[in-house]
Amino acid sequence: MLIEMVQKDFLAEKRFEGLTERSIKSYVDLFKIWNEWLAQEGIERIEELNPRTTKQFLLWCQEERGNKPKTINSKLKLLRALAKWCVEEQIIEEPFTKNIKLQREDDAPKILSEKDLQDVLRYLRRVKRREDSFTARRNYTLILFLAGTGLRLSEVQRLTWKDINFDDSLIMIRTSKSRKAQSVPLSDVLRAELLDYQDYLKRKFSSVPEALFVTRQGEPLKKDSIQNIFKRIRARLGLEGHFSPHTLRNFYIKQLLKGGANIREVQLLARHSKLEVTKQYIGYFSHELKECLDENNPLRGLL
Repeated sequence: MLIEMVQKDFLAEKRFEGLTERSIKSYVDLFKIWNEWLAQEGIERIEELNPRTTKQFLLWCQEERGNKPKTINSKLKLLRALAKWCVEEQIIEEPFTKNIKLQREDDAPKILSEKDLQDVLRYLRRVKRREDSFTARRNYTLILFLAGTGLRLSEVQRLTWKDINFDDSLIMIRTSKSRKAQSVPLSDVLRAELLDYQDYLKRKFSSVPEALFVTRQGEPLKKDSIQNIFKRIRARLGLEGHFSPHTLRNFYIKQLLKGGANIREVQLLARHSKLEVTKQYIGYFSHELKECLDENNPLRGLL
């Protein structure tokens, strides 16, 4: 059976099962790259695939496309799902991913330093005062919002003003990673910033746009546009550390832990499905606890 036909049938099945469009796109993107490699190798039929060819493809992704272990593992997981489906449908007898192990990843979260975040906010406040530019005002609020809520980039990109409940100080996330409607508390400080930003948008556009973060034309910001904002700021300030939307989520979790929130509270606020995910963060911040040790030294007064 032609691999191209198998891919089409597999995607149709997954759409029927209700897989999210984001997940479907992951398969489509993989198949595009995979098909490029298959064409180079002259492989057309599903029967020609085996663990050896799968390893060769992943090695090609690593060496020719510069894929990191995390990306390689993501590709392997998608191929495993396809191979398993092919076996279940009796298209092949054995999965072409059999006994292929995931690569070891550096799973340490990329952490934004508090100093770098202070420098970014200081820079945007300065631009906002001097130029009163729309982008500086929006970007300032966007970065505060990410650091103050721990929301994921995809969640922020989809937010509208209807999702902000100012009366109860809640943010409604209608399409979360777990595909369940969730709510996130809104701090008093961030609530005041959002109301001020909303007033600014009213003056700018006559009426407030539907999306929370928009372009100069009032259109919703896309994910890649938000990522580019971070890249430009990082280059402009010459930041040497990590600076991206996800580092602000890690910063949010770190600050909760450093502030004394217990592990269960942090899990709920970060919306981790498993407590083990939250626990992973603890060790990564231990080097910053030296300040706390110096301030509360158990040996003080003994020497």
